[in-house]
Amino acid sequence: MNGWLSFIISSILFGLGLAVDAFLISLAGGVNEPNAKRGKILASALVFALFQLAAPLIGRLCVRTVAERFLFFKECLSGIALAVLLFLGIKMLVEGLRQSNSKDGEKPKSGIGALLLRAAVSSVDALSMGFTIAEYSLWTAVAGAGIIAAITFVAYTAGFFIGRKFGTRLADKAMVIGGILFIVMALEVFIRGF
Repeated sequence: MNGWLSFIISSILFGLGLAVDAFLISLAGGVNEPNAKRGKILASALVFALFQLAAPLIGRLCVRTVAERFLFFKECLSGIALAVLLFLGIKMLVEGLRQSNSKDGEKPKSGIGALLLRAAVSSVDALSMGFTIAEYSLWTAVAGAGIIAAITFVAYTAGFFIGRKFGTRLADKAMVIGGILFIVMALEVFIRGF
């Protein structure tokens, strides 16, 4: 039982660490879409959770099958995440500043493509967790990834509602705030990955 308790605690800690990006993204989403319906929020949280469930398992598969090739790819993951987050952050910041100056009230794009891109970027760190769980049995790895996914679902949902609450007060600055949040995430990736 002690081994299982240790496994659960470490999975929860991994989940909390990996859910930070999803939380920040959802915080920006709540600010940008203060009137989003509960179903859309929960569906978005489910997409993020599924990406966080799949990423460690894909990483584990890569480690167990093509470890040498994956080592090079692993070195690129932080750089890819950094570039995408900086791009999204700077783009949102510039659009937000333009929007503040023009006062036309156009909302940021929030379609399925944007959701999938954000979910993929937020799960890059979870992909590298495949190295940590490579020695686990398949079912233990699935259980660990499930814990991470559940924590991500809760964190995303909470972040969206927190962002939505403050978004009604900060609606004219939503794009700027979202851009700043993406840039902060990029800095986190930079500090952690390089």
